[in-house]
Amino acid sequence: MQGTLGGRLCVEHLVWAVILFTGITSAATPRRTYDVWWHLAAGRYIVTEREIPHEDPFTYTREGEEWTAHEWAWEVPMFLVFDRWGHAGLLGLRLVLGALIAGMLTWLLLKRGATPLAAIAAGTLAILAARPLLNDRPQNVTTVLFLAMICLIEMSRQGRHRWLYAAPLLMVVWVNVHGGFVYGIGLLGLYALCCTPRWLQQRRAGEALRPGPTFLALVIVLSLAACVLNPNGLAGMAYPLGYVVGEYAWYQTVVQEYKSPDFSNAAFTFLALMIVGAAVIFAASRQGAGAWDLALLAIFLFTVLKWRRNTALFALAVAPLMALQLTAILRSVGLDSLGRSDGRQPSQLVLAAIIGALTIAAVVFVPSALGNVEKLFSEDMPDECVAYIEREELSGRMFNTDRWGGYLMWKLYPEHQVFIDGRADVMGR
Repeated sequence: MQGTLGGRLCVEHLVWAVILFTGITSAATPRRTYDVWWHLAAGRYIVTEREIPHEDPFTYTREGEEWTAHEWAWEVPMFLVFDRWGHAGLLGLRLVLGALIAGMLTWLLLKRGATPLAAIAAGTLAILAARPLLNDRPQNVTTVLFLAMICLIEMSRQGRHRWLYAAPLLMVVWVNVHGGFVYGIGLLGLYALCCTPRWLQQRRAGEALRPGPTFLALVIVLSLAACVLNPNGLAGMAYPLGYVVGEYAWYQTVVQEYKSPDFSNAAFTFLALMIVGAAVIFAASRQGAGAWDLALLAIFLFTVLKWRRNTALFALAVAPLMALQLTAILRSVGLDSLGRSDGRQPSQLVLAAIIGALTIAAVVFVPSALGNVEKLFSEDMPDECVAYIEREELSGRMFNTDRWGGYLMWKLYPEHQVFIDGRADVMGR
């Protein structure tokens, strides 16, 4: 990250500007997510009732059924923001998360030693591949915390092991916002496994083991213990496993997110480019890869080809390795900087002009994106039906599809309970 100090602009500043611009505009792009409404209804219930529900209050078909409201810590701020600022508030939350993802990814790419051109190429491609998952659901927070855990592990890989003491604190937040917290524990376990060959080498050489196995085991144990700190205790900690091997595993057969990516769908174009690009870059590069990078590549390539919901995790996990391999290729042909074989920096005027143009473009794009959000939702929501029900004060039980259930729950509860909604764990088969 040489040259980032001082008051002068440098190419590293351009890397930050390009990737942040990509992250912010990707997060601002409006996309319809039906589940957002029942998340908002859950947040409102928690705030107004001052309790986290353990049984379903929203439907007459499953009223009283056990409900693990494991995403409450994100649903509450979602509701408070939406209640105050509407769709603009949700857009603001997305922008914050998009900026955090882009910022951490940029830091990681430069920290690993990628050249600016390689960092921009890998970073922007990764965010564009992850873009379909940058929505208003709690799943978006998993993307942020997943990348944060990788950054903590990177600090340890570079000798600053005490940063891993932050992992249990990260897990306390993660377990209360989304079931993807299991990836955090998985990353720590994978890191310990990848340290094993180095520990064996250090032991044979009579050197101190770094990071110490006892220290790493303590971090993992504390992180596991942190996962119990949720309103449902051990049941909340085990809850995500139900979707893989437990009572909710049937869910995989009916929900599109648990299908393999459909590469004929434009939404997966950048994912396809990233997979093909990684293959070409690895074939062309002569630089080797360590156990940690190869493990991330193998595991998340498998998981994304199995479940499209892992697209963002794959893209962000693999981007640093792609950037390093691309860096080796660029250096082999004498392109250490942004297309400059002599290594000189672009002029201050050029850098300022590009960064300024990106800033202006982001400022223009965000308000225009907000203008399309309400239209996007109203096109596919029964607004007039809801208005009629409220105006005529209709009574009796309501029949509805699961797609509209969350919206009707948000609009009509507590006066009306819905027939069904998108919470598969509550609804059952």
